[in-house]
Amino acid sequence: MPQAATVSENPLHFKSLKKESRYKEHYAKSLAQWDIPHSTFHVPTSFGDTHVVACGPEDGEPLVLLHAMGFSSTVWQPNIATLSAKHRVYALDFIGDLNNSRPSNLPANLEQCAQWLEETLAALQVESFTLGGISYGAFQAINYASRAPQRVKKLFLLSPAASFVPLHKAFINRIILMAALPVKWNVGLFLRWLSRHRLNPLLAQQFHAAFKYGSLSLRVAPSVFSDEELHRLTMPVLLLLGDQEVISDAPSAFERATGLAGLDLKVEMISGAGHMMNLERPDVVNSKLIQFLKSNHT
Repeated sequence: MPQAATVSENPLHFKSLKKESRYKEHYAKSLAQWDIPHSTFHVPTSFGDTHVVACGPEDGEPLVLLHAMGFSSTVWQPNIATLSAKHRVYALDFIGDLNNSRPSNLPANLEQCAQWLEETLAALQVESFTLGGISYGAFQAINYASRAPQRVKKLFLLSPAASFVPLHKAFINRIILMAALPVKWNVGLFLRWLSRHRLNPLLAQQFHAAFKYGSLSLRVAPSVFSDEELHRLTMPVLLLLGDQEVISDAPSAFERATGLAGLDLKVEMISGAGHMMNLERPDVVNSKLIQFLKSNHT
């Protein structure tokens, strides 16, 4: 058998074709839970090929989704029917993370992260759109929207990683320990700490598979944005924080966000929600999102 047959399509994240294939099996099982019609494809960028999951009416207003670290676009399973009812949704696998994208090089700074998203949108022929993200995806959404506010009609942020306040050292230490020993019990321990609710089993298994078979190579860590950067968000913004958040101090993030005068920013604390609020309290989150998407802003 030719040696090339054993080489991964994504060698920056998976060291062998076998490991990549095992991960993709878990990804496919998670994605199969989407109970609406959807399609998957890759689009080219200078960083490699971005994996896209598209759904919703083709003539609907574009809505771009960015996922949490390690979870991939499949993390939107509890929300996708709501979000795609009237929007053309493009859920993107961030090319610097463990997922189904195929990077040739990894974004090394925030400017390159925004460049990757800009090139992906260009390939999709998306110009004006709503942008949403959870956790690391929300951090990346702020990064892009603050650089290209004229492109983003609305912005929603679920449990953004850092962004408004620093990450707790305990979170950073737990990530390092999990990635160093990605066995089932250790990854499960991390997920139980991250979320006080039992997560969707197939999504949890996919998350475990990402670290078991892949190599975490995220080069851009989430950080805190300055007031000046946040004031570039000229579009309507919805920020949802969980009152059981563990990766940072949610009350401090709430206080800072509400103190940013001059922004069209609505901030809400979701009761009983931890970091992965869209998986933990999907009914509440979906209700907040649909209200925001339907609302008219001046």
